[in-house]
Amino acid sequence: MLKLKSLAIALLVALALPAAAQTNYPDKPIRLVLPFPPGGGTDGIARVVGDALGKRLGQQILIDNRPGAGGNIASDLVAKAAPNGYTLLMGFSTALTVNPGLYPNLSFNVQKDFVPITELADGQYILVVHPDVPVKSVAELIAYAKANPGKLNFASGGTGSPLHLAGELFKATAGVNLTHLAYKGGGPAATAVLGNEAQVLFGSVAATLPQIQAGKLRALATTGLERLPQLPDVPTLDESGLKGFEVTTWYGFLAPTGTPQPILTKLHDETVAVLQEQKVKDGLALLGLEPVGGTPQAFAELIARETASWTKIIKEAGIKPE
Repeated sequence: MLKLKSLAIALLVALALPAAAQTNYPDKPIRLVLPFPPGGGTDGIARVVGDALGKRLGQQILIDNRPGAGGNIASDLVAKAAPNGYTLLMGFSTALTVNPGLYPNLSFNVQKDFVPITELADGQYILVVHPDVPVKSVAELIAYAKANPGKLNFASGGTGSPLHLAGELFKATAGVNLTHLAYKGGGPAATAVLGNEAQVLFGSVAATLPQIQAGKLRALATTGLERLPQLPDVPTLDESGLKGFEVTTWYGFLAPTGTPQPILTKLHDETVAVLQEQKVKDGLALLGLEPVGGTPQAFAELIARETASWTKIIKEAGIKPE
């Protein structure tokens, strides 16, 4: 009888442990896995939001950069992580919505292996050129590219990345021939243009704005339908003659499927609160980003909608991974 009572107590304790762990969450640092290397927009927003969120949660948010395969390495790592709230993915628009249509044999399923927490922010890109390129407007770039077919290289953060897709869309819309050079992230792509290894880049605000302000890169246009507040004198591509041209991006937090709902709710609520802090808003503005902080359902719908759209475009254009 005593033995059965001891077993019953042990069982009750075991069942109570997961609930206690959820109540005390987090009681150790949280790892935030990024799909790209330091220096780009993904890294910038992770540090702005991660620092503030860590303070609210009382635990450090550890940034873990895992670049490669267009974001697939980071996604695979998080998909296979323990669903306990201590390993999260910094979701990036194309890494989650382009790759399912680009890579035929992914080791994870975005819809099944991840639970959206919230969309953090969205923003646009800047079309820049190396100062040695003798152009000062989009019209001049198009004319120069047509007069010198194949002479200009455009850098991207990898095949299927937003920088790549923006460049391909520009080529098709403007009717120009630019040679694509893929790098492992937006930071390395910007470095390539700074070194004149490539001459053209659709870069994040984080990676390019300081270089523009220092005169090391020349801004020709932005990819949204409204001008960037940081560059009010730089027109949009839509204004520059390419009507309807728009390429934007977004970032968000996701957790492995199976993460307990109380933990997901806490992460969502605390992250949304962080996005309302003025210091965070200012930090995001420096990156050319606007805070969002929507519901998990809205984030899930965004991912599903854009995945269907990009898969259709990839199939029609015949884009293949390198």
